Amino acid sequence: MNTSRRILLLTLLALAPALRANEQTDPGRAPIGAVAVIVYHATDGDPKAAGARAVAVDEATAKRFRSEKRLQFRHYRRLGADTQPLLRSYESWAEPFKPSHELLVRFEAQGRSTADSASLDLELWLSGKKTIKTYSVIERDRPLLVLGPEWRGGRLMIEVAMATQPGKDP
Repeated sequence: MNTSRRILLLTLLALAPALRANEQTDPGRAPIGAVAVIVYHATDGDPKAAGARAVAVDEATAKRFRSEKRLQFRHYRRLGADTQPLLRSYESWAEPFKPSHELLVRFEAQGRSTADSASLDLELWLSGKKTIKTYSVIERDRPLLVLGPEWRGGRLMIEVAMATQPGKDP
């Protein structure tokens, strides 16, 4: 091995720990909270169209949905949930249908966030296509409910709220 290659190799080996330390201290990757996403299927037709993983919601949840004029349906099914960290400067993705990527929710903090509320850039992706984009403020005790697109003879409803811990499904 010639001298210039040896010097280059030693320089790269010396810089590798510094580069790795810089990655780990990126303040934009610091979690500033957690976001919980729950996906529901609402329909006036056959609730079995939602699939085998769909579970009927409890009466309190159904009553809460029916109290909103635009959310009045005969049947509500919970399809999936996911909780992910809210990062200071990076986007996060919730996958309520794990391991499937049929439905994804992308969110990114905008402005200052607290333990109880956050301003988010929020997107719903269905089958690889962005179907909804919104800017919203979410709160721990007041979840944001988004009436999504038509899906399997009904409508998707996406509930987004501040969560206590990432990784714990709501």
